[in-house]
Amino acid sequence: MITAVVGIQFGDEGKGKIVDFLSGRFHFVVRFNGGRNAGHTVVVGQEKYKFHLVPAGGLRTKNIVLANGMVIDPIALVDEIRAVQRVNPDLKIHISNKAHVVTELHRAIDRKEEELRGASKIGTTSQGIGPTYEDKYSRNGIRIEDLSSRSAIKEKLLAIRRMKGELLKSYSDADIERIGESLYNSGKSLEKYVEPTDRLLNLAWSQKKDILFEGANGALLDIDFGLFPYVTSSNTVAGFISCGAGLSFRKVDTVIGVMKGYVSKVGAGPFPTELSGSLADKLREAGHEYGTTTGRPRRVGWLDLPALRYSIRVSDIDLLAVTNLDTLGLMDKISLGEAYVNRKTGEEITDPDAAHMKRIEDYDVKYRELKSWGEIDNSLRKEIVENGLEAMPSELKEYLKMIEMETGRKVGIISFGNRREYTIITDSLKLPESR
Repeated sequence: MITAVVGIQFGDEGKGKIVDFLSGRFHFVVRFNGGRNAGHTVVVGQEKYKFHLVPAGGLRTKNIVLANGMVIDPIALVDEIRAVQRVNPDLKIHISNKAHVVTELHRAIDRKEEELRGASKIGTTSQGIGPTYEDKYSRNGIRIEDLSSRSAIKEKLLAIRRMKGELLKSYSDADIERIGESLYNSGKSLEKYVEPTDRLLNLAWSQKKDILFEGANGALLDIDFGLFPYVTSSNTVAGFISCGAGLSFRKVDTVIGVMKGYVSKVGAGPFPTELSGSLADKLREAGHEYGTTTGRPRRVGWLDLPALRYSIRVSDIDLLAVTNLDTLGLMDKISLGEAYVNRKTGEEITDPDAAHMKRIEDYDVKYRELKSWGEIDNSLRKEIVENGLEAMPSELKEYLKMIEMETGRKVGIISFGNRREYTIITDSLKLPESR
């Protein structure tokens, strides 16, 4: 069985928990896009694990794959691998020889470019992701396979410095030597994991192995389909599996779209249902809405049904995973955006394009108010896990039914809190047997 888990909001939807929860049922967990700009948090008992490059399924599966669509900081990856191997010592690690390498130069360029944007800042995480993809597409990038050669690393670093001119004028030849040596040493640590992972995955599929794909970021941050230019630098929609991992998207059986019961966002850009003031503060604190990678406070807002329909369409979502429902229940009342209403014509937009969300100043959001279901404490969480949907408050069941009705997709996974065990699967989701 081939399953994909992708975000369908602005990222930070709780994909890490969902992937971790499912990963024990799959032979392989594969990350196919992005880099250290993404952060997935997994809570097991009293321990909290934060992943930026290693797939969040690494705690439970037998094999993880960092595929060619990623951009990898090899120095940071060495430390992440050590951390996950302490928990899962038998884990096998596979890194694509074709993945591109993030260097100190790329992070410096990222910071400088963000400064030069001035009032048009994107809100980048300054992890060097965009500049690395720029070098990939201009055919000047360093690939994982290059890390075995000091001369190849140095030649490419010097080329990057020449081409970026003023942005890297403070980097001397000695700096290039230092950075190159550090990359070479990390490459030596990683070389035993490096292989053509596209061939590995196609072989695994032919042998009927179960594969779980883990997306980074969310559909509204996709470089093509997101709210450009306030997007990430890679394709985040499920279809990018074909290019980002080398296994045809036609082989994927189920695409799970992860969403919060509300919306959160890090960085600048349009946010149609954003809250402000004390209401935003309450939701942010209740949900501990601070970026895994940056620690920045996230912007928060009510569930946006038009944006959700758009994301479902561009990622071809089969089933929904809804997270943070316990957080939303702490609000005294709950609203959700039903439609965008054109201020001049009164036209209601319920199935928008990204352009509608970008021009949100031309629209008002039409809201529906719902009753809150109140606090879901640990006792009620356990009861829901043991007894399923029937143990849920009636208001919560109505909320989930409303999401299904408005999106045309069934809810397959329901999550309360960040701990692995507070998760239930509905009859709509079919999975491999536990391993």
